[in-house]
Amino acid sequence: MQKKSGAVMNLLEEKQLEKEENEQILRQKSRERLLEVARKKRKKKRMRKIILTTSLLIAAAATVTLCFVFAETILQDMTDVEVDYSANNTPVNEKAPKEDVPEFVSSGYDHIEYSDASKNSRYDSYKMQNPELSDEEIVWRVNANLDKPMYEFDIPVSGYDDPYIIVNKYYTVPEGYRPPDLEDFGGGQLLREETGNAYVKMREDAQKEGLNIRLVSGYRTVEYQEGLYNRYLGSDTQENVDRYSARPGHSEHHTGMAMDIFGSQDGLRNFENTPEYPWVRDNCHKYGFIIRYLKETESITGYEAEPWHLRYVGVEVATDMKEKNIKSFEEYHAKYIG
Repeated sequence: MQKKSGAVMNLLEEKQLEKEENEQILRQKSRERLLEVARKKRKKKRMRKIILTTSLLIAAAATVTLCFVFAETILQDMTDVEVDYSANNTPVNEKAPKEDVPEFVSSGYDHIEYSDASKNSRYDSYKMQNPELSDEEIVWRVNANLDKPMYEFDIPVSGYDDPYIIVNKYYTVPEGYRPPDLEDFGGGQLLREETGNAYVKMREDAQKEGLNIRLVSGYRTVEYQEGLYNRYLGSDTQENVDRYSARPGHSEHHTGMAMDIFGSQDGLRNFENTPEYPWVRDNCHKYGFIIRYLKETESITGYEAEPWHLRYVGVEVATDMKEKNIKSFEEYHAKYIG
């Protein structure tokens, strides 16, 4: 009887392992599909830009040719006019001075892969205001809407299931927004399944090195963020509050892919002084996370440094950002996702 019971247990364990392996395969395939979709989007965008640039160059070449033909015709007509001299030997029908033929002038941004010809006037305007910036930086900043005042308008986010969704002081989620597959990963803190599994793996690996990472804030509803933001306004100016708290609808916590963490000491502002911080800073990309708000990106994000705030973007993007030394998701999104 014991042998039979043991065999049943082994069979159940094997089925459980098989189920877990199948789930892992499905998650991996899901990630691969999402990455493939993103790659196809970028490829289509590049092709559209190539076609647009080629069309513009062809049109420009045709314009230049017509200008030259027109100019040559005028010069020929002028040559055929007889010069009539007055009594004092001054030419009356003197030829008009030759005018320079207008030449096609490139926008100066077409060579930048992530440029958008429809935004050339915005690029030029922003360049005049920031002449110290390179053309590449001008283009991605305008693509990220940094030439506009923050909170001037709300751009709807791209979709509920997009792992590369961007939510900031320009992009907002609609009221009632709730991402799919939210799960409790401790203390009632919800995260999307893939984000939560990555957090658990990171926490477990940190524990192996004697470090303690704790999730203290995950998914937030728009209503919760509204209450939090208004409480801050009760004791501080809006200008100050906007530097450390998102307005409702503009918080990354709405995505279910952002989280605040503690280290071995309680308190968000203590995190940078814990041994967990340098480990997270150097290793979080291996699990698909980035530290979202850094001191050097405050002028881009509009937020002061928050070393405790992590955003899940997937291992591929997080690693690519680290290798390219891109500090903000705004820059990466404007250049490679769009």
